[in-house]
Parts: sequence; structure tokens; C-alpha cells
Amino acid sequence: MRPVLLTRYRSLPALMTAFLLAGLTGCSTAPEKPETIDLILRDVRVVDTQAGTSTGPVDVAVNEGLIVRIGDLAEWQAARDVDLTGQYLLAGLWDLHVHLEANSPEGVQKLEPLEWDIPLSMSYGVLGLRDLGSRTDEILELRETLNSQRDRVEAATLLKVAGQSFSGRQPWGNFDHTILPATPAEAEAMVNEQVSKGVDFIKTHDFIAPDIYAAITRAAGALNFQVVGHLRPYSGPLESIASGQRDFDHLPPELLSYCGSDGEKDAENFYAGWYTGGPGYYERAMTALYEPEGCAVLFQKMAEAGASVTPTLSVRSPVSDRMFQAAEQFLPADRLVSCRQTRTFSMSSPGEDRRSYSQMTSEVVQQLGASGVLIGTGTDGSPETCAIPGLILHDELKELRDAGLTVPQVLDAATRISAKIAGSEKSGRVAEGYFSDLVLTKSDPLRSLEALDAITGVVAAGAFLGAEDLDALRARAKLAVGQ
Repeated sequence: MRPVLLTRYRSLPALMTAFLLAGLTGCSTAPEKPETIDLILRDVRVVDTQAGTSTGPVDVAVNEGLIVRIGDLAEWQAARDVDLTGQYLLAGLWDLHVHLEANSPEGVQKLEPLEWDIPLSMSYGVLGLRDLGSRTDEILELRETLNSQRDRVEAATLLKVAGQSFSGRQPWGNFDHTILPATPAEAEAMVNEQVSKGVDFIKTHDFIAPDIYAAITRAAGALNFQVVGHLRPYSGPLESIASGQRDFDHLPPELLSYCGSDGEKDAENFYAGWYTGGPGYYERAMTALYEPEGCAVLFQKMAEAGASVTPTLSVRSPVSDRMFQAAEQFLPADRLVSCRQTRTFSMSSPGEDRRSYSQMTSEVVQQLGASGVLIGTGTDGSPETCAIPGLILHDELKELRDAGLTVPQVLDAATRISAKIAGSEKSGRVAEGYFSDLVLTKSDPLRSLEALDAITGVVAAGAFLGAEDLDALRARAKLAVGQ
């Protein structure tokens, strides 16, 4: 990297921008200028979520879906040149827990991902999705369609998939996007089949017997394949980590129970009261499981093992007025019935139980972060819970902020860290050589997450979409449900 000479910069801000750009572009020699350029974003401030800083106005060149140069590109020309003076550019957001081709209730309209989930997600700046449980063949076909669009530099999200998730028999019944191996040998065969079909990782769900879980992780490990998903009532996170699973979703009783001295018994007791505890049981029982000192020790060991947790706090939160208003716009009438029921139920827990639970989850999230456990962003939302794709992730980010993470930490979790958890090495940063999946805001998102409420445009797989294009995506989703 060439030394930065003070004589080249006539002001301190310009000098600081040069230093920041050195971090964005790396220390290697800049790539040669391509003969043709698809897109140049002019005079935009680039956000570095890891450092919690942004540059002065710079130009960002995009070609064939990749960021090829960041700097002063006054002499460069492109097929499309967009003036973004005064705006901020950050990496596209990730939702690490979605179900795009999963169980659909009988008698209600099926929502097609390409016409509903994907357009809505993109319109809210969510450009990376990790599907944690869908019918395998259908989700692989959807991923292939999206990848083909991206190859053609057409706006499309980046999708990582698990296919059907591995589960035991659940007391409340199983979904059609789960598979239930009966023996360890069958579990190993199913893992091999899933991998041969082309999934990106193996997902574990609930109530898997210890010998079958061991077979799943053993088979995945032999193929150097990542195991992600739920904790199980029969073992704690450290045992799961030792088996090869280092990525966990939700803040479940299985996590908190193992902060204590008898995790398996505490988890079993929690589930024993599930149907009889009445309103507020979940919140009261979870709060009772929490032991700060034990969790601090557990989380430190998880961090040392390289573990990650995606809390999905919005799953247990009351449905916000904003979300319900959006649901009334984007859900078909038959889906709104379940949405209204969910909204009523989400408010049924006594206020004191909700407050205690919220305080507990805040402490847990802060402990996880302070210990060095990677925190990802995901929602596990569904139409039945009023969750509108993309918008529900915005609620999740605000939940994490309210839990005590700083705004830069939340944004870093939603971009760089979540991309790392998803195994997407070329996304999550605004840097040369990275995918051009980017979000534009009017105001500085490092100062306030409310900047994401006024997204002015996105670049999805190298294709620029302005404010009118984002409106068109939402109109497309409405059309898909007959609104």
C-alpha cells in the first residue's frame, strides 16, 4: 500500500477518509480497471460496521455483481451512474432464520417466495437469507433460481439453505419440513443424502435422541459439513459443541438450564409445565432458569470454542403496531385470522412477567456479547405470527439494541457477523472484491437504527434499485396476495 502523503489531502477530513479507505480496500494493489463498468455510486459515505465509522464522500464502482473499486473515480464511466450525495452505504442485512418453503396450514393461501418473501425482504434491505428448514427439493430449486438471477446481474437475494431439518418426535407434532431418522444408521444415510443434493449445512431441530444426534454430527463432521440449529433437551451447548455443532438459534430453555448444575433435569422440568403453566409461564420459567454467574462461565467456554448464537428475540415479543399495520397490507385475509390471534396471545402474559423476562434476555444478550460469543440476526418469523419479511428483521435489530448492544454492534451483527455465520465469505462488508449487496440510507445508521426506516435504495447482486423500485417490490407482494 502506498504511503499516505499529507500534501495530497488539503483537510483533516480528507486525510481521515484516506486512512479509512485503506481499511476498506485492504493493503493489496488495487485491481485493474475493467474495460466496462456496470454501476458507479457517486459521493456516498461508506459505513464500516466493525469499526463503527464511515468515510467521507467516495465513489464505489460495481461490475458483474462485485465491488471492484472504492475511491475517487471521477475519470471512470459506467453504464449507470448514480449521484448519492449525502447518503450512507452499508452492507446488505442478513436474516439467518427463515422458512421459505415450509409447512403451510391447510385451507390458507400459499405465499410464493419469489413473489412475496423475496421482494419484501429486498425492499427492506435484507439481501441475505439463511433458510433453516424447508422441503429440500423446493428450497434447492428456489436457491438455483435466485443464483441464476444473480449471475445475470438481476436483483435477487443471496440464499443459503439447510433443506429439511433433522428432528425427533415432538409432543405437539412435526412439520413437513422435518425428517425423523429412526436409527443412527438412518440418520447418517439422511445426512449423506442431504449433502449430496447440495444443501449448505445440516439443521438440527428438537427432541433428537442422543445416539441419533451423535450420528448426525459424526456424519456431517466426516464430510466437513457445518451443523446448525436448535439445542436439545438431552444435552447442553458444550456437549453439542464437542460433537461438532457450534451455531445455535434462539435463547431456549436448553441454553439457560445448562447455566445451572443440572441442565438436563432443569430442561425437562421446564417442558413438563409447558401445557399447564398458563399465561406468562414461558416468561416466568425462563427467568427462573437464569443464573448470571453460571451463564458467565458457560458463555466464556462457548466463546472459546468459536460458538455463535442467533437470539431471535422478536419471536417472543408482542406484535408491534407497525408490524400489524404492515400485516394488514401484505397478508391475505385468511392469514390475517392467525395473525390477529397471535397478536392477542402475544399480549396475554402478565406485564410483570414480560418485564422480568425482557430484563433477563437483555442481561443474557449482553453477557453473550461480552464473552465473545458471535451474535447473529434472525427472526424465525411467519405470516401466522404477523411477521412481514424484511420488516421483522428491523424489529429484531431494535430488540437487540434495546437489550443493550450498541447501534454499531447491532449493525455489525446484521452484516459482517451474520455473513460469517452463514458461510458467505464475500458478503457483509463494503469492500473491494465483495458482493455488491448494499443498502442506502439518508441518515447515518451508526447513529440511529431508525435510519433503516428510510432506506433510499439497495444494490442487489449488482443491480441498483431506487426508492421507486422498492415501492414496486412491495406492490408486487401485495398483488401476489390479492391486495
